[in-house]
Amino acid sequence: MFGLKKLLGKHTGNAQAEMKKVVNRDLMQAIVGGGLLVAAADGTIEPSEVAKLDELIRANPSLSHFGSEITETINRFTAQLNANFQVGRLAIKRELADVKNCQQDAEEAFVNMIAIAQADGEIEPAELVVLKEIGLHFGLRLSDFGIEA
Repeated sequence: MFGLKKLLGKHTGNAQAEMKKVVNRDLMQAIVGGGLLVAAADGTIEPSEVAKLDELIRANPSLSHFGSEITETINRFTAQLNANFQVGRLAIKRELADVKNCQQDAEEAFVNMIAIAQADGEIEPAELVVLKEIGLHFGLRLSDFGIEA
């Protein structure tokens, strides 16, 4: 009986960990995609922007457990954007739509996008265009984030 409880407890813990991954996957993908969309706004995704994005996600306790999946997601979106910006943009906007109806996740994705835009010290005009578009898409008040519409 004790062995059965221990076995079930282990499986319950594994199931909870997997469920947490599923629940937070949309947020991770939205943050990665949104960050890369901002990074690509000026025509080039800089390695420093990708490094900052990776750092932000790995420092986030609710996302750090994704490990190598973070790198895979970064690589996938980067490849899509580099192959054709519009195709990559559409794929990313679909990921962003997954968190749109959760205010907390939308805000979290958006502030991470701002962090990527500010990674080089200033928000470039092309980055600002993307931030405004996504912020309005999320239904956020841009002024709450220091962005003037």
